[in-house]
Amino acid sequence: MKPSITDERKPLTRSRAWGCVAINQLAFPGMGTVMAGLRIGYAQAAIMLAGFFLTMGFMICYFTSVLRLLTQLDSSDAQFEQCYRPYAWAGISGLALCVIAWFWALFSSITILRNAVAVDGGVQAK
Repeated sequence: MKPSITDERKPLTRSRAWGCVAINQLAFPGMGTVMAGLRIGYAQAAIMLAGFFLTMGFMICYFTSVLRLLTQLDSSDAQFEQCYRPYAWAGISGLALCVIAWFWALFSSITILRNAVAVDGGVQAK
């Protein structure tokens, strides 16, 4: 039987696993999974980036509408909503994608911690 890529990598220590979990949950979902050696982290990161860019695109559109409302004295609330409302789908779907990526990374983080190896005085124990 041919060894797979997962057989060749060294097992994660507990401290490194906690570092991957911290990056996964607090900084960038998917990156910690990739650092732990799991390729599924690339999909998590791609979903997170798609959600981030959709949300930021909506935020730019929204704040542009706010500035337009503040600078034009004759504009109304109806005109304000008319400017950003067509792009609300991007904000909602982007936020949903970010939440999905974060929870997926949470489940990956739990798996990473369960598979980590405790190292005690040079002797590995599982």
